[in-house]
Amino acid sequence: MNALALVIGNAAYVQEKDKLINAVKDADDFAKKLVNLGFIVNKATDCNHEQFDREIRKFGEDLKKFDIGLFYFSGHGLQIKGINYLTAIDTNFADDISATHTSFPLDEIINYMQAAKPIIKILILDACRDNPLPSQYRGINQDGLAPIYAPKGSIIAFSTSPGEKAMDYGAGRNSIYTGSLLNHIDDINVPIEDFFKRVRTSVYTLSHGKQTSWEHTSLIGNFYFNSGQLVHSVDLPYKNEHIVDELFDSSGSEIDEIIRKLKSYDWYKQSPAIKKLARIDKSSIDESTRFLLGRNILQTAVGGEFTANSIIKNLDEWLKDWFTGGENHVLNGILFEIYFNSKGQFRQKDFKDSLIYDIFKLEKVERYKPSFDFIKSQLTPFHEYLYYIPSSPPTTLPIELQFDEEKFMREDVEKTAHRLISIKLHDVEILEPYSGNDYDTISVSYDQFREKLREVLCVPLNRLRLSMNIEEENLKMIYMPWEFKVNKMK
Repeated sequence: MNALALVIGNAAYVQEKDKLINAVKDADDFAKKLVNLGFIVNKATDCNHEQFDREIRKFGEDLKKFDIGLFYFSGHGLQIKGINYLTAIDTNFADDISATHTSFPLDEIINYMQAAKPIIKILILDACRDNPLPSQYRGINQDGLAPIYAPKGSIIAFSTSPGEKAMDYGAGRNSIYTGSLLNHIDDINVPIEDFFKRVRTSVYTLSHGKQTSWEHTSLIGNFYFNSGQLVHSVDLPYKNEHIVDELFDSSGSEIDEIIRKLKSYDWYKQSPAIKKLARIDKSSIDESTRFLLGRNILQTAVGGEFTANSIIKNLDEWLKDWFTGGENHVLNGILFEIYFNSKGQFRQKDFKDSLIYDIFKLEKVERYKPSFDFIKSQLTPFHEYLYYIPSSPPTTLPIELQFDEEKFMREDVEKTAHRLISIKLHDVEILEPYSGNDYDTISVSYDQFREKLREVLCVPLNRLRLSMNIEEENLKMIYMPWEFKVNKMK
């Protein structure tokens, strides 16, 4: 599924009476569910108006490369003179004019999605909310949200019918509507229209008839959130339960029991299990099991187990006994585990990349070329979300850095620090803007900065080619964002 989603949840509104309990939790939980279903997901919570605008514009641009686009909003919504607006946490509710200039028109979001021209456009609005403490209903405007036309190829789903208000709670940590979405979205092979009917039934029942969700659709063809094909990878020659390795169940064989113990995250089981690999009969181990073994060796090593870590540190020597013809399926598994989770889906972030320096040394070794060709083919669909894709022979990543010099006094002595202001790749700015709050920055050494840069770009240090406007030896103290983020490639 070539699908992109933007999920926004706003709860921390400026006025105490406007704050919401569950909106951010709703966004968090819905985003996580979409990732599990194969969406590429961008999530933003508690957005001010500037951040809201930036996220929407970026979403509209990124969506041009996807077949399916989904926008989800959890927070306050209102209508003014028949026009629907989604609010930022700093929206000014003093009067209609203030509100329209500090919130985001729903029509504009629809226009961005239309301009991107995905085949399917889905908008889900758990909006029209109010503070659940004085009132159990969501909705700043007494009329709720207004009806809206769904352009061709789109479906717009509201948590309430036009003019109604939506409950901010009622399904545990979630609103009634988002709780109902989460309850049904895993249902297999259910067309999206039938999915929303199931959601509507749940919402009506849970609200005791006080809330009825509503959709306007002009979709052509069918769309299923869960088609039963959740593996987010390309033509893998391995068993499904070894790709979606959360489904793995040991057959009781020696190698399966080793893998089962490696998957336990228990050092007292992992350590003796991995030591057994030195004397196991490899000839009877099939390709798919070798692949699964490689995945679990890496996760065990990343977890800190000494023997597994030693294997990765001496990987070339250790792998020589694990070839099957010209293929090394154990290395295939190790490389796959860096980028794909236990559901076989692209991780999007939090890659298992702490040991990639030792793994990617093999890029230069000719006999491992098939493995690096393998992972390159798996990562090609996600190239816009990666800065470095391993290959044989290896490439380098040319990064341009810019710093501003800042002077400060410490113990009556003038000191110099440097604030990171730009990271460019191929002349494209990829550093996400600072929040504007100095409390959201940290100071690090140059070595610490390089490690953070390596981590966020998922690239070995020796593959980074850095050029900058300050001499390296002068970079003693660097100010950088506390949440160090880079924009995805366009």
